[in-house]
Amino acid sequence: MRLAAQAKGGYYPTPDRVVDMVADLIDTPIGYHYHNGDTLRILDPCCGAGDAVERLALRIQQANSAPVETYGVELHSERAEEAARRLHRTLSADLFRTSIANGSFGVLYLNPPYDFDAEDKRTEHAFLTHTTRYLAEEGVLVFIVPRQRLAVSARYLSTHYRRIRCRAFPQPVREVFDQVSLLAYRKADPSPDPYAEARIRQWAAGEPEPLRFQRYAEFTAPTMTAGDILFATRTVDPVAAATEARRSGLWTNTEITDSLWPARVDRTRPLMPLRRGHMAMLVAAGFLDNLCLESEGSRILVKGRTSKTMEMVEDSPEREVHREKLSTTVVSLDLASGHITDIEA
Repeated sequence: MRLAAQAKGGYYPTPDRVVDMVADLIDTPIGYHYHNGDTLRILDPCCGAGDAVERLALRIQQANSAPVETYGVELHSERAEEAARRLHRTLSADLFRTSIANGSFGVLYLNPPYDFDAEDKRTEHAFLTHTTRYLAEEGVLVFIVPRQRLAVSARYLSTHYRRIRCRAFPQPVREVFDQVSLLAYRKADPSPDPYAEARIRQWAAGEPEPLRFQRYAEFTAPTMTAGDILFATRTVDPVAAATEARRSGLWTNTEITDSLWPARVDRTRPLMPLRRGHMAMLVAAGFLDNLCLESEGSRILVKGRTSKTMEMVEDSPEREVHREKLSTTVVSLDLASGHITDIEA
């Protein structure tokens, strides 16, 4: 990848005009085929700032009645933050280190990085083979790649997808990477199709028809029952973890919080006066920290601490034996004289 491309992380957003043309090719079920409560989920595993998939969703929803939810994954943290403001759910992570529910999306909008990976293989193909599992049966793939790269994925596409259509980007946007948009349905049962494979290779070597605005859609994306799905990273982001804890963590359970911090705290009185040993334990445990005590006209401020240390009880050429020892320290401050007494037991 060229240095300029590396600086952008292989990020080349789809022009708005092209997104609109692609959206015109997709609709959602209507009438008898649509069920109330269903939603269309769209996944963009390389969403960048989220512009393209947000625009695609809005365009599809304007022409159809089914609600649309957008999901995106983006490695670049700043672009991921921007996408989070546009999409319903966003992961700031490496796609290959995420956990996403299989078969949960009606549309896979895939505009992957144009580059070679660490094993000198094309990243476009790696993203395609990894993300196909997320599409529902008969889900719609939108695969945006440089035209010549179709040959790398020809066999995989013809095995896992059917009714494959390919159109070239319109000029002048096509001049940069000679990109095409390939749309297809995911097969319920993968099976080789030599004819479809040959046709994809012809597109890679030849001249597909240009993409243009259309009056009627060619693909119907499946909708699914609305609800939460698995969409998470396999690494822990401290900020995301704290946000999730505030949203659905232990402290949202009122029974827990009321038990730990009751609204009303009643003071209790011991049945018998505390002995000196009891007082000493309370002081050492820290329960009387910063408490002012009065006795026979003197006033002292106390602070206690109990710590655990290791004490050697046997030291011989054969072995060493250590035992745990609790060390208790009580510090008192005479408020009249300012004298500090350090008592260690």
